[in-house]
Amino acid sequence: MTDAQSGRPTSNAMRRALKRARDGVALDVTEAAVLLQARGDDLTDLAASAARVRDAGLEAAGRPGVITYSRKVFIPLTRLCRDKCHYCTFVT
Repeated sequence: MTDAQSGRPTSNAMRRALKRARDGVALDVTEAAVLLQARGDDLTDLAASAARVRDAGLEAAGRPGVITYSRKVFIPLTRLCRDKCHYCTFVT
């Protein structure tokens, strides 16, 4: 739900979405859209909730507190590609 005048989510909608995020519940599209508008203390709360979910996932995977990355990972920034290498899923 959004406030008719400001177009921003109502405080009720923000509280509900933050609670679901805090509880680690899967969010629907509407709740995710509400959380995209989080600012200030709401954003801090959302970031803390995300960190808890991430840490729980790492704990469950047997890697508590370990976050890794690889400089060799291909991260596509667009879905446009002129090559025909069939390396990725972008080939048509």
